Amino acid sequence: MTGRHSRYHRLRHARRHLSLPLTLALASALAASIARAQDSATVVPLSDAKWAGSIVALNTIRGSASLTIEPRNATDARVRLQLRAVPINLRVSWDVVAGSCGDEGRPVAAAAAFRQILTRNDGSGDIQVTLPKLARGKRYYFRVFAPGEVPADRGGYGCANLSEDRE
Repeated sequence: MTGRHSRYHRLRHARRHLSLPLTLALASALAASIARAQDSATVVPLSDAKWAGSIVALNTIRGSASLTIEPRNATDARVRLQLRAVPINLRVSWDVVAGSCGDEGRPVAAAAAFRQILTRNDGSGDIQVTLPKLARGKRYYFRVFAPGEVPADRGGYGCANLSEDRE
């Protein structure tokens, strides 16, 4: 019994004294792994190109929409959305999204950045906003939809892919 009793105490003592160094070693290895992953993360350069896209026939409201994006400075771009031949005095919402039309991607900025358009008496409307520059070589698209509607690629008035013009 003495041999078993002392063995039990030795194991208990070893567990108690080894658990802290083992925990510290695991935490150190995890921190080093995270640091390596952050160091190897690829930084995608921002695009100095112009971007453009158009929806030739908007769903349910008729008319068309075209969007252009031009570099403004090192971090921002000027975005212009134009609507043509749509119903008068109509409020329209829109956004620019990462991915391709149909991907149900995420907008490139907060919803507040995409101000609504109110069409004029001639059935046209346009708006200019400043958004962050888009990343070079990535895919983007824009969506046009009714205010209060949850933006969706297969719903709303339509969506269209943007093409990057690198000139």
